Amino acid sequence: MLTEAECNVCAGRDIALFCMAFDRFRGRREPVWRIFRCRACGFGWTSPPLPETEIAQHYPAAYLGDTARTLDDFFSGKLARSRAWKGETEKTRLVERCIRSGRILDVGCGDGKFLWALDSERWDRTGVDLSSATLALVRSRMPGLQLVTGDLRCDELRAEQFDVITFWHVFEHLPNPAENLRRAQNLLKPGGWIFISLPRLDSLQALLFKQYWYPFDDVPRHLYHFSRKSLELLMGKAGFQVKQAVFFSRRVNFHSLKHSLLNWSRECTRSSVPYYLLKPMLLCFPLIEVFTDSYGILTAIAQKAPVPDRGN
Repeated sequence: MLTEAECNVCAGRDIALFCMAFDRFRGRREPVWRIFRCRACGFGWTSPPLPETEIAQHYPAAYLGDTARTLDDFFSGKLARSRAWKGETEKTRLVERCIRSGRILDVGCGDGKFLWALDSERWDRTGVDLSSATLALVRSRMPGLQLVTGDLRCDELRAEQFDVITFWHVFEHLPNPAENLRRAQNLLKPGGWIFISLPRLDSLQALLFKQYWYPFDDVPRHLYHFSRKSLELLMGKAGFQVKQAVFFSRRVNFHSLKHSLLNWSRECTRSSVPYYLLKPMLLCFPLIEVFTDSYGILTAIAQKAPVPDRGN
């Protein structure tokens, strides 16, 4: 059994190979990347890891789509009628279940659609992303947004500046997860909220589909892979109080499930026919995921401890 030395979350040494993942970034059909998993806490990682100096090479210009067209669709109202926009408004509703207004930072904001969906009358909206060209284009047409080129270490982001920080399917892409959580904790005001949404390695989908699991299409860009236990452990060590781990979003979860089955069908049979034959069964699968508490997408909601009330 292939193993690596130690888990970075719980320091466990019972490490096993979860699966080999395909290099779909370069279109290679044979498995190339190794996904290791700690048996104690469920934390996983891609091996060999991408050096930080090479990460940007795996995000081509087309990765974020046609930003100019998306902006046109937003201002014309066409975007508001799309399925993609429903995903952004789902996020806003989830955040506003906990806090209705304030200063918000979206990490890895891309073209900023989530920030567009927030009510500008109630939210002071900031995004940070490495894609300088995309951010420059959005800034030119949406001056009300504060868009920072870089990562959480940027000097423009100051301690206790934000009421909310969000990571929508971004955290698994970041090097040094513990360091990023500590930085997020520093940037939040006392009592501030953090939302982290990502694929769940201890899910029924991941265990069933293994190397065909749809989130592994983003390997090696997905540097780390989280179980519920490992994510909550990491957040606790960074000083967060985890309030909820919710089944969100069901839409994204079903998208992952559908494409996992499609990957399996195409890779194992060289045909999409088995996918279409089995697709009706997918409608029942989310019910099993809920019943077994093993859904494919995990969203953790946590809070920075407030300043203690010492009285008068």
